[in-house]
Amino acid sequence: MIEALVSVLIIASGILGFVGMQAQTTVLQIEAYQRAQALIIVNDMAQRLTLNQGSAASYVGSNVGTSAPGNCAAAATTATRDLCEWALLLRGEGVMSGTTAVGAMPGARGCITSTVANQYVISVAWLGMQSTGAPVNACGKDAYSAETLRRAVTTVVRVATL
Repeated sequence: MIEALVSVLIIASGILGFVGMQAQTTVLQIEAYQRAQALIIVNDMAQRLTLNQGSAASYVGSNVGTSAPGNCAAAATTATRDLCEWALLLRGEGVMSGTTAVGAMPGARGCITSTVANQYVISVAWLGMQSTGAPVNACGKDAYSAETLRRAVTTVVRVATL
């Protein structure tokens, strides 16, 4: 009888371990999907900035996508329209499920900074699901519940001087 009880305990602990591993795998898959989405959004803006190099300085800004951008078609300049459309992507409106935007990460925001002459750093920050080390990038710093939940991806664009 005791042997059967011990066997049941061993099997139960194995099943609980398996369930915990499945839950952890699901969280990691969601985080990987979010990172992939962020990289797509960062590369989108990098291409937009590269195509409009003459107005590259007009793209500099922080917290893009944290508020509704309005009507992108009415934008006065290409840079303004690009930032408006990028804000829509950051808000998840690139992928819709009915009337709900589902294509971005929670709390996503974009930042474009000018570092040295003709060099721009494009970043996307968002709220992750599980604690890790805080990113070095300053985009979205102190905007989330904990720095260890903040995620960020970055790319650098160099604009040629002709």
